[in-house]
Amino acid sequence: MKFKKVYILSFLAFLLTSCGSKYEYWDISKFKMDTNALKDNEEVKLIYTSRGPDFNKELQYYIHLIVVSQKTSDTVNILTTADNGITMEDKDKTYNFFNEKNVASKLIQLDLDKLENIKNIDDINKIQHKNIDKVARDPKFDHIADNNYPTIIGTIGTITSNQE
Repeated sequence: MKFKKVYILSFLAFLLTSCGSKYEYWDISKFKMDTNALKDNEEVKLIYTSRGPDFNKELQYYIHLIVVSQKTSDTVNILTTADNGITMEDKDKTYNFFNEKNVASKLIQLDLDKLENIKNIDDINKIQHKNIDKVARDPKFDHIADNNYPTIIGTIGTITSNQE
């Protein structure tokens, strides 16, 4: 019986310590904001994503991306609320940057419950970006993420065409 109690307590201790988040946060003031760092729809290659401790459903923090412009070869930080589910297999893909005024960037700021309220483009244009003041960071990657690159708010994605 004593062994069973020790086993259960050990298992609970393991669960509690293993569930701890590896993520911490930086204040947004750490980043050098530059609204001209990338142009809307500019092609970029992703070299880093901080991801986040969850899927950021409540829009509590920014996810930190580092990209390289395919036009200028500049390296830029992007702060986004979207966890695009990017994986290591996506590392060679080219993405488009969408600035915070772009429809794609505005739509990721919406709760899915509010999506049904969007009836036309004017409704989308009225969406204001939520003020967020923290950026998710994984301290194991500070050697990459802690940089002085210009920073812009937006998102990345791909533009698909129905024409072949």
